[in-house]
Amino acid sequence: MINMGNNKKMIILILIALVIPIIGMGVLFIGMNFNTEIKVSDNLEGNITFVSNRTDKSVEIEALIKEFEEINPKVNVTLELIGDAQSILQRKASVGELPDVTLVPSTISKNEYRNYFLALDDLGFNDSNIYNCFMGTGNDYSLYCLNTSITWQGIIYNKDIFKQANIDRLPTTIDELFQACNKIEALGITPIAINYRQSWTMDLWTDIIPHLFDNNLSNDVMNENRQIMDSNGGLYKSLSLVREIVNRGYAEEDLFNYDWQQFKNDMSEGKIAMAIWNSDFIYQLEDMGMNIDSLGMFPIPETNTIKIYGDYMYAVSNTTDNPDTAKAFLKFIFENNRYANAVNIMSPLKEDKETKEVLEKLGELNIPIITYSDYISKQSMEVARLEDEFLQIKKECGIDAAFVQKFIIEDDIDRLINEINLKWNEQINKSIDNDKNKVYTY
Repeated sequence: MINMGNNKKMIILILIALVIPIIGMGVLFIGMNFNTEIKVSDNLEGNITFVSNRTDKSVEIEALIKEFEEINPKVNVTLELIGDAQSILQRKASVGELPDVTLVPSTISKNEYRNYFLALDDLGFNDSNIYNCFMGTGNDYSLYCLNTSITWQGIIYNKDIFKQANIDRLPTTIDELFQACNKIEALGITPIAINYRQSWTMDLWTDIIPHLFDNNLSNDVMNENRQIMDSNGGLYKSLSLVREIVNRGYAEEDLFNYDWQQFKNDMSEGKIAMAIWNSDFIYQLEDMGMNIDSLGMFPIPETNTIKIYGDYMYAVSNTTDNPDTAKAFLKFIFENNRYANAVNIMSPLKEDKETKEVLEKLGELNIPIITYSDYISKQSMEVARLEDEFLQIKKECGIDAAFVQKFIIEDDIDRLINEINLKWNEQINKSIDNDKNKVYTY
């Protein structure tokens, strides 16, 4: 005979066994932050301005703005599209007229962030969920800027042109790069575009590429008494490469009038084989109709590392009349990859699947890879101080896009090198004198 009491006990035990995992899963999901909820205040209001350099993505960005305004009907966001954002925003910063949500001019250094921008520590972004978070922190360790993407700098190339020119091996030395250029030139195709006219592409040759040639550049110059334009140093190697590309006739013919849009057209139409720029540019070419499978990228020959940097950074101007609204909008465009998806660039968020896949593929190049955050986290405070000093002296010496342009076309290059070495040494001596009057605490 069946014991009903035992059956009831058995049924209760089974139900408990079924309920416990469900409760556990509920707790698990509560504990996980999927960051999908848009947390905006019901009281947000006011007018703000938002600037983007992506003039080709006005429709997508306007849709993003409309979505935010629908959630916050008391808010009006005015979009400013600026192609040459660096130079224009630099001038605006100097007179305190940056847009509310602004791209960050590269001339503003980390120790100056607090003078121009509001801290963003309360938005929920940190090194655990966004790549290269430390690029946006100031010397006071507050977060002021967010990277729109993560990129690496190298040579983007047209695989079909390489095949047509019988280039079956990617160049790993500068001589091999020039040999490839000769083969491409024989086809009547421009081998490589440097985009001389654009300040942001020229900045690359002083800001990033020197450190790919020499990972210890700032230490070598600040601690080892090496000349800034030492022939074995990263800055000299970088500038000499771009100068030689032009002198050999491999670059665009009309340096002074060749604009960015014409370059993009020529690259997408197969009139140019290579460009030295960041990895996100591949997606711009895809937007213009190029088959992404026809595009590839390889490290600049003879550089010894791949550094994962951010792209343009966004910040909130400290002159904004509506700080809460501006910060809420900035958070909104970064959550769920909204801005990255709108302009078709790699997401800077660590949870993004596509970004993870790209980074895994980079590992196949068999060259050391380092993110900027990793680089910063391994620095001692003394090294960080020296690097800040290096960047400040570089700025005071005018080693920038205009200097690159001058270096490329200068007839008396030895005179120019001697001048910049002398100017650098003068600034170093001033810095040493100033340091004698400072007390550093670590």
